[in-house]
Amino acid sequence: MRKILEYSLAGVLSFLFSRAFIHRIVLPTLWGYPRLTRVMARFPKTTVLLILFLTLALWLGWIQWDLKRLSPIYGYLIYSVYLLLLFIVLFTKASVYHAVSLNPFDFISHDRRTILEALLNVIYFIPLGGLYSLKADFTETNIIALLTILGIEILQYVFYLGTFAISDIILNWVGCLIGFTLFTIGARHFKQTIKTNA
Repeated sequence: MRKILEYSLAGVLSFLFSRAFIHRIVLPTLWGYPRLTRVMARFPKTTVLLILFLTLALWLGWIQWDLKRLSPIYGYLIYSVYLLLLFIVLFTKASVYHAVSLNPFDFISHDRRTILEALLNVIYFIPLGGLYSLKADFTETNIIALLTILGIEILQYVFYLGTFAISDIILNWVGCLIGFTLFTIGARHFKQTIKTNA
């Protein structure tokens, strides 16, 4: 009975966090891009789906953490949706935009939208750093992350999909390192389970 209450509470907290995060950080930032706004307007349930996806990801993640058991199916599902959303945000937000920003600190601003976008640039890449941590050590993760991010920035610039920004490279890289660190800590938590399953 205690576990049912605990998991129910975790579900409610996951929902409340997801709702606040999507409404206060994600949507205000994405609405700053007319093309993404038009795409989201075509799918009226976008907000609900984002909240439900994040709620489910957090809730099931907590249950696995508590049980100290990892489900590969959970990982495949979460990363499939995550990579799709990452692709949409990175490559569809600007209709035709082609610029270069060499200022590594252009995110330091009093503008709320700029700060939120900088925060999301870090958060978006946390799962990618975690994915790299599964098979790469710290040095390899740094190299792979920087090459991936550099490739994304170059693609955005070459195909007129955004700005090649040094600040984006730094923020995305920080996100990857946070992801690497969090997943390394998580791996220690699940170590016994992984050893017994191997």
